[in-house]
Amino acid sequence: MDSKGKTTQLTWKNGLMIFAACWVVTAGAVYLLRQALIPKDEMDCYHRIDTLQKAVNQWNAAHPDKIINDEIDEVALAKEGFLQAQTYDHEKHYYFVGETAHGMKVKCNKHEDNPFVLRLTGDFLLAVLVFIVFCINRRYVLFD
Repeated sequence: MDSKGKTTQLTWKNGLMIFAACWVVTAGAVYLLRQALIPKDEMDCYHRIDTLQKAVNQWNAAHPDKIINDEIDEVALAKEGFLQAQTYDHEKHYYFVGETAHGMKVKCNKHEDNPFVLRLTGDFLLAVLVFIVFCINRRYVLFD
């Protein structure tokens, strides 16, 4: 290896500390980019999915003979007290229950967001990339 400056051996402690800092920075950057690049109405759509999922779960537990597994009747959910009246453009956003890898879940007709595990995997891979670039620039080496 042709080196023009002094290199430093990277220890486990320093490596883990640097990686943790890289992960925090990349996770923060991903969060800020999501907030800046995804339109507000689409972010609201994602948040309403959580509310509707909770209401559908409560309905299905209370009415095992009338399980919601396709269209969501928001009026019926509101009548039963599982959901507060939702004010959004019903023409633009349509919610339904559909099959996912984790069973039947509420979905929106907008593009689905990545599941949490995929987001964490993406953050982890970006952190690894930032960690490698940082270590190269600071002239850290793993092996002498």
